[in-house]
Amino acid sequence: MRKYCYVMMLTIAVILCAATLVQASDTPLGIATKQTIIFSSPTVVGGTLLPAGEYQVLHQMNGTEHIMIFKGIAGTKGEAKAKCNLVPLGAKATKTEQRYTENAQNQHVLTEMTFRGDTSKHVLEP
Repeated sequence: MRKYCYVMMLTIAVILCAATLVQASDTPLGIATKQTIIFSSPTVVGGTLLPAGEYQVLHQMNGTEHIMIFKGIAGTKGEAKAKCNLVPLGAKATKTEQRYTENAQNQHVLTEMTFRGDTSKHVLEP
């Protein structure tokens, strides 16, 4: 009976370790694989003007090229893709923040994003 309990405990420990490793691989390069962002006004992302609203942000790797995909959620219509460079941070980000510029049409253009808990920031290519 004790041998059975020992084997069960060891099996559970191995499963938990494997689950932890799988979860860690879901955050390559120090980023979460899925986030959300809310734009309070129309915003240009990767050359596409997105309406104000809530978006799911997904990440896609094409070889060494990192692509961010913005998909409208919660009734928001719109989708955009943007090439991105990941820049390591010194520590985990303590807050979520975005940086913008304005283009010649006075539109907000997303240039940089940091998500709380990530260890890299996203710098979008123009």
